[in-house]
Amino acid sequence: MPDWLKGLLTVVVAIGLAALMFFVLDLAFNKPLDPAVAAVIGAIFGLLYGLEAGILVIYDLNGAGWVQLIIDMTWSLPNTIWGFVIGNLIFIFVGTPSSSASHYQGFISYTPRGGGSFGHSVLQTHGTVNLGGAGQHELVHVMQARIFGPLFLPLYFANYVLNSVVQLLWTGTIGTALWLANVRDTPYFRPPEKSVVGGFFGWIYYYTIFELWGYSS
Repeated sequence: MPDWLKGLLTVVVAIGLAALMFFVLDLAFNKPLDPAVAAVIGAIFGLLYGLEAGILVIYDLNGAGWVQLIIDMTWSLPNTIWGFVIGNLIFIFVGTPSSSASHYQGFISYTPRGGGSFGHSVLQTHGTVNLGGAGQHELVHVMQARIFGPLFLPLYFANYVLNSVVQLLWTGTIGTALWLANVRDTPYFRPPEKSVVGGFFGWIYYYTIFELWGYSS
């Protein structure tokens, strides 16, 4: 199957599945919108996402790409919406959508412009939108979103809250006491050196379950 046909099919399938999902979810939540309106909104999102994904040919529709596309537009649709909106809003200021970095990768990848660490040594992925390519463990995060679906973002948020509470309690009590006694060189927990985020917030970031999974992979 040629790439142009894969891109076209990506658009068509994205429109159809997004419209269907918005319609079904509207019914499931007791019709906060007219079902037809919900379906149209879903179709518009599917068109926009499908065009970006289709032009870059991120799904290899000769095999596993079909599974990825269907999951991204159904079970993992909240993550796809999050990534499309947040990822594109952030990454457009520091990068450019890359056909070579996105082709058959299962995500939309931006190549960074200019210097600095963001997009070079520090990569980032939101849903199926990425900055910096498939290095390190970015594809692991895409897989995690597809596995956990609508639970992925709430679990991530809850883990950040839990880690923040632990870090703040430790730093404000035992950590500070040990630091003042010169037993520790910092009052807060620190992540290992391989963490791309260091210091106080680095421990909170690194010890979320999804980042631990990513780094161990």
